[in-house]
Amino acid sequence: MEVVILVTLVSVWALLMLRSVIAEYTYYQSVKTREPQIWQQLGAPRFLKIPMVFVSAKGKQLLKQVTDTTVRENALKHHRAGRQFLFYIVAVLVIGIVYLKQAQ
Repeated sequence: MEVVILVTLVSVWALLMLRSVIAEYTYYQSVKTREPQIWQQLGAPRFLKIPMVFVSAKGKQLLKQVTDTTVRENALKHHRAGRQFLFYIVAVLVIGIVYLKQAQ
């Protein structure tokens, strides 16, 4: 029984993580291709530097200027996927803590 629960929790975690990564990549690529002037103002980041530029104060201000609807939709999907992933992690931790406290 515990194995089934563990496999289920890990599977849901992996699917949410994959969904979040795909949403993030799609968002970054849409900014790069559909808003090249903003991408250049961000410094045309590469690889691991990309997420840091998107969360910096300057990056957030520049991304608020995006007018392309596809980029805006991808941003919304990216933020939603991230929040859902974070909610899942917090929910599993809280339920696990409550369960272990009750098991004592």
